[in-house]
Amino acid sequence: MQDLSLLTWNEVKSLDKEKSILFITVAPIEEHGVCLPLATDLIEGEQWSQGAMNVIEQNSGYNCYYLPSFPVASASVNSFYGCIHFPMHTTYLVVKELLESVINMGFLHVVVVASHADPEHQIAVEKAIRKANKKYGECVIAPMGAFFSADEIGLKRDVSNEIRKYEKEYSNDFHAGWVETSCMLAIDENYVRSGYEELPASNITSRDMISKKKQIKAMGEYGHMGNPAVSDKHIGELLNIDSARYIAEATLNFVKRQNYKIFSHYFLYDLLFMHMGFLPGFGRVKRKKVEK
Repeated sequence: MQDLSLLTWNEVKSLDKEKSILFITVAPIEEHGVCLPLATDLIEGEQWSQGAMNVIEQNSGYNCYYLPSFPVASASVNSFYGCIHFPMHTTYLVVKELLESVINMGFLHVVVVASHADPEHQIAVEKAIRKANKKYGECVIAPMGAFFSADEIGLKRDVSNEIRKYEKEYSNDFHAGWVETSCMLAIDENYVRSGYEELPASNITSRDMISKKKQIKAMGEYGHMGNPAVSDKHIGELLNIDSARYIAEATLNFVKRQNYKIFSHYFLYDLLFMHMGFLPGFGRVKRKKVEK
């Protein structure tokens, strides 16, 4: 794998685009509770992308490239310090223009890793990809929307029994809980602040996640939704491997243009009211002001 930004323009021009896959991580700088850094989604997206690229290059004839991550994303909750969020329309425009740039360089296989599960972000990214694919043909896939809604769309994932047990015992873990804290422990223990083992569980159902007010209530004073106290480094290693393998599977299906549609869709995209953030007046981001 290579960082595309470190190549010269004529080196990019000379790449065999038929055998090249370009990965782009798009995720926010935002709060992740009191135990995880603001760049958690970016770090996870980069980790999963690198894992997927390793799998692909070891098991196919494709060469993988990646760009530096883009810290641009939309989110429904902005009530904590550290959040740098953008309106859905802004995220859509940035991703659309980004895709037009790389497609016009000749890239035929582009993978957007939107490693931020907020519906506003997933919908904005999918909208941009639909626009690009309609204009240029099927050049782009964003598999994380389907990943985050696997149960709802009937996507069967090959997950270890240990993870299944955790998911059953500690369900409804959405933000900075055991899932993300475990992933970060596995990537680098220094990313996780001490004291996460004492944090209280914060419960919210997947249905209530649509409500911004209910999200804020569940996050309380700590900023997480889930149970970070039960996080485990080994579970994090399994989660990171599972995510990378999933992205690799979706990517290989896409480059062959075979059975890839199931990896291309976020289940809430079809709900019209979820697109209200694109309307003037509804999509404005309310920034958290510093208290004196």
